[in-house]
Amino acid sequence: MVVRVWEVLDANETARSAYLHILSRPTRQQIAQNAICLLLWLETAMGFDILRSVAAMAPDDISLARIVFEANALFTYVLHGYYELPPPLEGFPEITALCGGGRLIEYRFFRFHKDLIARGVTMTRDTVAALVFNDNLHAMLLWFEHDFDLIPNPVPAPQLMAPFIVTTTTPPEDSRTVFVAFPECHPLSSRDIKDYFERTLRLGHCIERIATERSCARQSAKHGVVVFRSRELRDEAMHGEAAVFFRVDGRDMWVQPYTPPY
Repeated sequence: MVVRVWEVLDANETARSAYLHILSRPTRQQIAQNAICLLLWLETAMGFDILRSVAAMAPDDISLARIVFEANALFTYVLHGYYELPPPLEGFPEITALCGGGRLIEYRFFRFHKDLIARGVTMTRDTVAALVFNDNLHAMLLWFEHDFDLIPNPVPAPQLMAPFIVTTTTPPEDSRTVFVAFPECHPLSSRDIKDYFERTLRLGHCIERIATERSCARQSAKHGVVVFRSRELRDEAMHGEAAVFFRVDGRDMWVQPYTPPY
């Protein structure tokens, strides 16, 4: 099935509205684009419905200013390795709230999964977001929609009818990956997680690799990642759900699949 450029523009109308809304504050174009790329990745890859909320905020709402600030800082961190946040915004509270309370989304999540997130955000920037930010294509789409009401069977501009081609790719393992989170006071080891999936759930030799945070003097492990041997095995382990709580030796484990942008 061929996906056309106009279909991608239409499907991402909310992202475009949020982008124009942020620009109207006013906001520097690069900062607005960085913020939208990060938020669009969170929405498409992690399943959060957040851009609609951003687009509905009042331009002078302090929460909107903080979301843009946090999203730009996170974009800069995952792609370039540095960020600066004043104390009131440490931990990205506004984005955490947008994502439903921070079971996964908080600073340590971005730190631990930094490489994977950088791949996904880069792909988002180079594919869908590039269309979201393209003023000429959106002007063509508006003209087409206007003509549709006035002219029988209008023909879209060739640029709108062009196939949407994704040239950037991510490693195959990304589509076999799940994020794992557990209470800091009851951490799980890689062995605990492996035994649970392969022995307790009786999935056999289903896991390719597992990584968890390293404990330090002030923090216990809280995040992990599991790469299954196939997407089918991952889906079987998740029972077809978008996210699942498991009980591992009396300890909670939250598991959510990762969906690469494309």
